[in-house]
Amino acid sequence: MNNISKVIGGNIRKHRQIRGMTREQLAEALDLDTAYLGQCERGERQLGLSKTIEIIEYFGLTANDIIPINLKKEGANRAQYLEKINAALEGCTDNQLLAVLKVITAMIPFTGH
Repeated sequence: MNNISKVIGGNIRKHRQIRGMTREQLAEALDLDTAYLGQCERGERQLGLSKTIEIIEYFGLTANDIIPINLKKEGANRAQYLEKINAALEGCTDNQLLAVLKVITAMIPFTGH
């Protein structure tokens, strides 16, 4: 799996351990298979967006605590960004759009703007 999966999984593990939870306890709380959660924490599998949001909400975190975002790259203008966002969202279901909206809304305060 890619590096981002390892970083996200490592952040999930870190926040689980900070709270003194076992993998089994977190898996049960989130209705996940323990082995699957372990694979996600190691970056071997990628956790879905809705479960990632569920973990963020369960721990009372922000998206930025789990999902690292490189905000240093500049280059495209606002219109290009909006065009790319719209294209990426074009085929999404209503539930996927709601999940993306929750992530975006949670991340905006931490983007430095």
